[in-house]
Parts: sequence; C-alpha cells; structure tokens
Amino acid sequence: MSVKKIIPQILEYVKPVGYSSLTFNGLLADYIREYNTTYHTGIDGVPFERYRGTCGCTRLPKSREWLDECFLNRVWRRVNRDSTVSIDKVSYDVPMQFISSKVEIRYLPDDMGSAFILSDGGHYPIRRTDRNENCRVKRENQPAIDYSRIGGAGA
Repeated sequence: MSVKKIIPQILEYVKPVGYSSLTFNGLLADYIREYNTTYHTGIDGVPFERYRGTCGCTRLPKSREWLDECFLNRVWRRVNRDSTVSIDKVSYDVPMQFISSKVEIRYLPDDMGSAFILSDGGHYPIRRTDRNENCRVKRENQPAIDYSRIGGAGA
C-alpha cells in the first residue's frame, strides 16, 4: 500500500465518529513501516538502512556526571569588584579569586542552589547574596586621603 493511499485512510479514522484505535494503530504502523523502507532523496537512501549503517557509531557518555553537566544552562558574566554576579536580575556571591574576571556559570534554572563556576576544570559554588548578612559585615575603613600632601586644590 502506498503512502499516498494510506494517509486518507488514517485521516478517516481520526474523525470523532467511527474512530477505532486498533485500526488506527495498524494503519499507522503500516505507514511508518513503508516510510522507513522507501528511498528518500533528502538522505540519498532508505532511512532504515541509514540507521543500521550508523548505529555502530553510537558513543556512550564518559560518566553520568559528565552527561548531566552537558544539559546545564551556561552563561558568561564578569565578576564585580564586590565579588558578585547577576543572573536574571538576582545577585550571587562568588569566590573572591574571580574578581574582575569573566567566568562561565552553569546552572539549572529551577535549582540555582546547585549553580557553580566552571574554571580550569574545577567547580566553584556560588550562592545567592544575603543582603541582611552583607550589611552587618565589618569592613576595613580605608585611610582618608590627605589632599594637602599630594598638592590638592587647597594647597
């Protein structure tokens, strides 16, 4: 049965009246079988033969962790001087060693707690900036600038 003859038959069974899933499944199986065993100019061959010819080239992933890492979102960000980056308008703290450098961040959009910086094969975790904790951190006061010693305007 040719593909052109079977499509109207399939469409006939898709209609709400007279729908028979067993008949439809049989027609669909016939269509798929014929489709996969006829010559296609786009691939210059028969799909099933092409599949069988390339199934030996299938590669297995290095590890489960490597495969999971392949599906993470990736963004590049420049780390601010206060050791933070912004992802989707949310600030995240990163290790201080990356200040002023461009870093690759990998994450799952629905699990930002597992986000990390990938650098030289190492994973460096990042975490959401806690503004309440940040306002209580003691910082060294920088020495005041004495403009009279450097020849400022008042000298």
